[in-house]
Amino acid sequence: MGSLLLLCSCLLASLHFIEAEVDINFTTANQIRKNLNRTTSPCSNFWNFACGGFGNASEYVDNFEWVEDQFASAMVELFESHLGENDTQAPRLIGQMRSYYKACTEDMRTMNATHAPEEVTEWSTDPVNFIQHVFCRIVFDERSGVANNDSMHQVIQLQMPDPSTRYSSLRVLQLLQLNTSLRNHNVVKLVRKLQQLRDRYREENPVVYTWTYSELRQQIPNVPWWHLCNQFLAGQNTSKECDHLSFEVSDRDYIRESSQFFHDFEDYNAKHLYLRLHLYVLLEESQPRERNPKTCIHHMRAFLPLGVNYMYDRFVYQNREKDTFQLMEILANVKATFGKYLEANRLQLTTQQLAYVRAKLEGMQLKVGNLPEEKSPEFYDTHYESANFTTSNFYGNLIQALALRARLQHAGLPNPGSRLDLQRYYVNDNVRKARTSPFYENERNTITVPMEFLQWPLFDHRQHSVFQQSLLGAVLAHEMNHAFEQEGILFDAAGNESPVGLQIRESPAFRDAIRCAERKPYVSLKERLADLNGLQLAYDSFFGLDHDSRKFEYRPYAFEAEFSAPQLFHLSYAQFFCGSLPPVIAHDRDDERVNVSVGNLRQFAYDFKCEESHLPPCEMWRPNVHP
Repeated sequence: MGSLLLLCSCLLASLHFIEAEVDINFTTANQIRKNLNRTTSPCSNFWNFACGGFGNASEYVDNFEWVEDQFASAMVELFESHLGENDTQAPRLIGQMRSYYKACTEDMRTMNATHAPEEVTEWSTDPVNFIQHVFCRIVFDERSGVANNDSMHQVIQLQMPDPSTRYSSLRVLQLLQLNTSLRNHNVVKLVRKLQQLRDRYREENPVVYTWTYSELRQQIPNVPWWHLCNQFLAGQNTSKECDHLSFEVSDRDYIRESSQFFHDFEDYNAKHLYLRLHLYVLLEESQPRERNPKTCIHHMRAFLPLGVNYMYDRFVYQNREKDTFQLMEILANVKATFGKYLEANRLQLTTQQLAYVRAKLEGMQLKVGNLPEEKSPEFYDTHYESANFTTSNFYGNLIQALALRARLQHAGLPNPGSRLDLQRYYVNDNVRKARTSPFYENERNTITVPMEFLQWPLFDHRQHSVFQQSLLGAVLAHEMNHAFEQEGILFDAAGNESPVGLQIRESPAFRDAIRCAERKPYVSLKERLADLNGLQLAYDSFFGLDHDSRKFEYRPYAFEAEFSAPQLFHLSYAQFFCGSLPPVIAHDRDDERVNVSVGNLRQFAYDFKCEESHLPPCEMWRPNVHP
């Protein structure tokens, strides 16, 4: 009798598991059908066909807002509960994060340009802060990175400010126009002159110079490097310690002339007003547009990534082990298919070049969640100890968070040799909106998948492989192909620039593939190549290199009666891009990305019975022989 009961319980458990599997797949297929716009032909505008109904089917702007909202809701529930308050592993980190969250949600003071909070005024009137902010944010951009020829050696990178900072300069001019008490013609002159210099000297691929501290002072003399070095080394500055620093300088002529101009500009009051307004704009851009519990979580994701991810991983995330297993399987499948591409050797690479690409492919790593490998409670508990967040002062906390991020980025510089500690490395970059989509780092040959991404409708470990391989598989294949496009190919398996990569990039077959991708206008060529190659790779990884949609009948799945397997694959892929079209930031518009990608996958025309294009598809690594 006991055995019979055990058998029945096992059968019930099995049936429950199958039901759960079917439920998530029915739910996913049903969402795909809801998003469709059946008034559009899939052959004329596939993005519109796959995503035209998203606005009516979803309350969110796009799928990213959807998963980010789920993440924020879970974290708000955590912060507003007592969970972790008596934690013994990382009590200080958790306490600091709770203090920052409380101030963000309860301190409702607002800023204005004429009466900034006291903390802002104190910060901007400090001479050291004045020097650091002027030269490290206004004149040029400074950050800690790794050397081009040694991905473990930390260097200080100096370059022209990113084009996106033009908005900040325009905002300063707007504030001067809106506030009569602030109007100062010399500030306008200062802002416009610096922008003119950026426009004059900006290059797509500027020469990078590697200099010692002494060489930097000789090459660009009109900058108070001694004070800046003191900031880089967190006050541990001596002449000898500064001398061991390495600098990689881009846009040399711009930095020389802009530094000279700022040095010679005689109106100190105008320079100080520009600094104060620039700091005001920085805080304005950094704070949530409208403060509430969820927007405060999104803000903290960007500025305190280790703390937010640590707490989510420990107290909220339930499926790390299952998700990691699934992702490793998907990436292994994608890598194996790319290995078959290399066997065909479409680009006619030499033996040395093939070995170079294979080593990079085999050495590529996957990281689930932007957390370091370090697991010790002490590391996490002391990571933010130099910050002094309070529960009542949001702007004071924000200024501390900005300074903290700079200190953490510079943390390894005082060490002789300045070697990167990979055990404690995580991405802590200068972004004001946290990354949700997976990303690839050339210097570490690693794909990182943020935990925020691993939620339905983008991913669920219970989904059928057609959904996982088409959406997440295509995303991972896209990121993987960043290692092999015209910029990524320059970096070897260890993350160092290599002459072998340059040889591949300059080879005739590689250049032909790039010219093909350039047939249609693009915002970023490397993103275009990753889109094209990524979808082709994901499709081949799922269906196999030798399949032929014209010969094989791909029956619908049990959870989807209307669309055949290849059609469902394309729809699932496209719906990663569903939503209102956002402003273009280093990518083509989402509709263009989808339509150009499927238009260069020859099987797509077979799968939807479209008229085949008279132009051959753009394929870089994919074997020449196709059905």
